[in-house]
Amino acid sequence: MRVLWVFVLLTLHSFAWQLLGFGTETREKEVTIRTVLPMDVEYEKGVARSHLNDIRESMGMNTLLQDDLLNLAAQGHADYLVANNESSHYEVEGHKKFIGVKPVDRTLSVNYQSTQVSENLSTHTYDAQSSIDGLFSAIYHRFGFLALDIDTIGVGTTQEKSKTSNSAFVYVMANSNLERFCHDKSFSGSGKYYYKMCKNEDHRIGEKAYHKALDANKRYNPKIVLYPYDGQKEVPPVFYDESPDPLPNHEVSGFPVSVEFNDYFFKEVSLQSFKLFENEGSEVTDVLLMNKDNDPHQRFTSKQFSLFPLKRLEYDTEYRAEIAYSVKGKLETLSWAFVTQKPTESLHKIETKDATLHLEKGKSHILYFPPHNAHDLLKQLQFPADVDITFIDHNTLKLTVMDEDLDDFTMKSEGRNIRIVME
Repeated sequence: MRVLWVFVLLTLHSFAWQLLGFGTETREKEVTIRTVLPMDVEYEKGVARSHLNDIRESMGMNTLLQDDLLNLAAQGHADYLVANNESSHYEVEGHKKFIGVKPVDRTLSVNYQSTQVSENLSTHTYDAQSSIDGLFSAIYHRFGFLALDIDTIGVGTTQEKSKTSNSAFVYVMANSNLERFCHDKSFSGSGKYYYKMCKNEDHRIGEKAYHKALDANKRYNPKIVLYPYDGQKEVPPVFYDESPDPLPNHEVSGFPVSVEFNDYFFKEVSLQSFKLFENEGSEVTDVLLMNKDNDPHQRFTSKQFSLFPLKRLEYDTEYRAEIAYSVKGKLETLSWAFVTQKPTESLHKIETKDATLHLEKGKSHILYFPPHNAHDLLKQLQFPADVDITFIDHNTLKLTVMDEDLDDFTMKSEGRNIRIVME
C-alpha cells in the first residue's frame, strides 16, 4: 500500500485587505499532485461581480457598477501576481508585468483620475465564489466589500495555464462621484477644500462637495449593516487567519458577526451589548467583542463592531445575534438570525484522538475534527494513495475511497489515529 503525506498550508502576508486561499501539497518519494481545473476567467469575473452584488443587494445595499478603468487596473495587478507567483497589494519595480507599486499608482496609470480607491485580493483561489466568500470571512476584507460610500468596482482574474493552482482575483473599488469631480473645474471659491485627491495633485475639491459625494451613496444604504445578514444561509462556521490578523493568538475560531452603523444616520452611537445565541437560546459566551479601541491593527472605525466566537460554530445550526445600542439617550435593540453551512454528504464528527469509523462504501463522506484548542488544525495527514481527500477547511475533509477492494485503513495526523472500516 502506498502512503502519501499531505500538508495543509494557509499562508498569509502582512498586507491589509488581502486573503490567500489554502491548498494541499503532497511530499514523499512518490508524489501525487491533484491538479486544479482550468478556469474560464472571463466567466469567473462576471460571477465575482454578480456574487458580491447579490450579497450587497440581499443586505439592502447599493450594488456596484462595473468601471472599465478599474477593470484594467485590477486585471493588470492580477496578471502581475500570477506572473511572479506573489500575493501582495504592492508590486516590485523590475518584476514581470509591473504597473505600479501601490493600488492607487496602478489606477492612476490607467488614467483613472481619483486617488480614493481600495483593493481586495485573493490568490490560489479556484473560483470566484470561493474568493468572495473567503474575503467575507475575514473581518477587515469584509468591511472593505461592505463600504458604504463605494459604487463602482473593477475585477481582474488570472490563472497560470501550466500551473493552474497559481491564480489571482483582484477587486478595486471606488466612488464615481469623486472621480467625476476630478474631471470638473478645480474648486476656486472661498472655504475649505481637499487636494491631492486627483491625478492632478493641485486639483481642488470643495469640502461640501466631497462629503456630498460620499453621502450620495451612504444615504441609500441601510442605517445598520449586519453580516451575516438576517436570514442568510450557508454561512461558514469558522474563521482562520487574515492579514493583518485580528486574532493573533488564534489559528482557528468561529465566524465573526459584524455590525456597522451608517454614519450618515448616526453621528453618535454607543453599543451597549452584542450577544450570540445558538439554536433555542443558549448564549455563546466564549467571545471577543472587537471595536475601535481594542482592534489590534486600528482599522475599525468608531461605528464598526465585530463579535468573534473564540470556538468554531457548529455546522447546519441556526444562530441568533442581538445588539443593544444607545442613540441620543434612547436604548434600542435589534436581533437577526442566520444558519451555518450544511454539508452535502454524511457528516462524521470525530472528537477523540483515536476513533474507529464505519463508513458506507460507494459514497463520499465528510469528516469533521473539532479543534481541541485555538491552534488545532489538521496537519501532516497520512492516508493511502487510493483514498481521495479534498479539504473543505483546516478541520474538515471530504473522503472518497477509489479502490472498491479497500476495506480497512488508518488515517493519521499529529496524534490522531482514525481507523476507517468500509462496509
